[in-house]
Amino acid sequence: MSEHSEHHADHAAHAVEQIDLEKEDTSLGERAWPVYNMAKIAGFVGLIGGVLIGYFVDPDHSFRRFYFAYLVSFMFFLSIALGALIFVLLQHLTRAGWSVSVRRSAEGLATTMPILFALSAPILLSVLIQRGDLYRWAQPISHAHHETTSTDNAKEAVVAADGSPRASAHGAYQPTDTHTTKVPPLDELTLKKRAVLNPWFFTLRIICYFAIWSAIAIWYWRRSAQQDKVPDIVLSEQMQERSAPMLLVMALTMTFASFDLLMSLDPHWFSTMMGFYFITGCILASFAALILCLGMLQRLGYLRLSVTTEHYHDLGKWTFGFVFFWAYIAFSQYMLIWYGSIPEEVGWYVRRGAGTAAAQLHPPDGHGPLNGWTIVSLILLFGQFIIPFIGLMSRSVKRRRPILMFWAAWVLVFHWVDLYWVIMPEMDVDHATGLSRVYFGPVEILCFLGVGGIFMATYLRFLAKNALRPLNDPRIDESVIFQNI
Repeated sequence: MSEHSEHHADHAAHAVEQIDLEKEDTSLGERAWPVYNMAKIAGFVGLIGGVLIGYFVDPDHSFRRFYFAYLVSFMFFLSIALGALIFVLLQHLTRAGWSVSVRRSAEGLATTMPILFALSAPILLSVLIQRGDLYRWAQPISHAHHETTSTDNAKEAVVAADGSPRASAHGAYQPTDTHTTKVPPLDELTLKKRAVLNPWFFTLRIICYFAIWSAIAIWYWRRSAQQDKVPDIVLSEQMQERSAPMLLVMALTMTFASFDLLMSLDPHWFSTMMGFYFITGCILASFAALILCLGMLQRLGYLRLSVTTEHYHDLGKWTFGFVFFWAYIAFSQYMLIWYGSIPEEVGWYVRRGAGTAAAQLHPPDGHGPLNGWTIVSLILLFGQFIIPFIGLMSRSVKRRRPILMFWAAWVLVFHWVDLYWVIMPEMDVDHATGLSRVYFGPVEILCFLGVGGIFMATYLRFLAKNALRPLNDPRIDESVIFQNI
């Protein structure tokens, strides 16, 4: 060992001796129950209110508005849990010492997975009743369109601006007027994907995803909690050994889950980058959520010794990095689809106001080609990338807890907007023009309150029954004295 290394080791040992972790309060206990009860009540009120209002705001009482609003909030909180699970696995894979103090909060977010599976019931129900209210491919085969055409070029499909075939000799869907048709019948292109996009196989896949995610999250939490009682380094070694294959499993399942839950909202659309786009958003959201969770715990007087400015600095760096990386993935997906100019692909961006097709379909009338989703796209560009990129750039921002918590909350707000932008344009599409209307109101707010309340109650229950940080992890001393260079 070099003289410098020996000096550093002596300094670290001395620093640990100066910090008496036994004096740190790591048990939330009964203090969590009042907030837990409030969150649980808010969750049930939100869900019931969302269902009732969703029923009355939809003219045909199909709950279509509720399903889409619910999916946005469900995917928002699911993304936080999935990102937290990736964080836990990544820390074990790299044998990171700095993150030990903050890892338990991530474990708590990840162990909400079984409750999130229960919360997926409305989504699965919308598919199994086979009305196509949420996923239009989830209709019986009898709802296929069988119209034929006698024109000379009938052998080639005419493609609408939203990427859906308007007419074909093989029975593609062709709207007969310009008003919105909410759930078009099954067309030939959708029927070709029926082997994958069918209600029962979809449900089976969702069950498998959640079974895998829940098993991984619970296994890691139980080993970590067991180490709190029995300081055994073998438990750390077991978690490290399994982290690499588990990360591979997470990457595969999250990619296919994004295809099923997000991409299949339009059965014609496809993007090879959708999985990566979703995973990047999950990781970004989890870092922002961790900053807020740790900040709130410290405001209550917990983890004052084991979580320091250095930990916030590192979490801030990760958040800043993934703000930029999300923008890179988003731009790459847009650029490739724009360059390829395949009708089934570009229609997805037309509905979101991120194209010029709207100007061609509706000549400028003084207002230009802008529509509601164009404004949302611009809000997302500035809110999810440009503004937080500038705001998080400074080192001093990352080392000031209140300011960093503000930016973490900002990132989570616009992560929700991102999912809203991905999901909601598919709800009410005018299949003659490919354009979509913007909806936001009480249903979306109540669904967020409902899913968020249940999610928060589950997380608080975890914190109340577990130590707020690993107590006997062999790298806890390294985490306590961690310093950024």
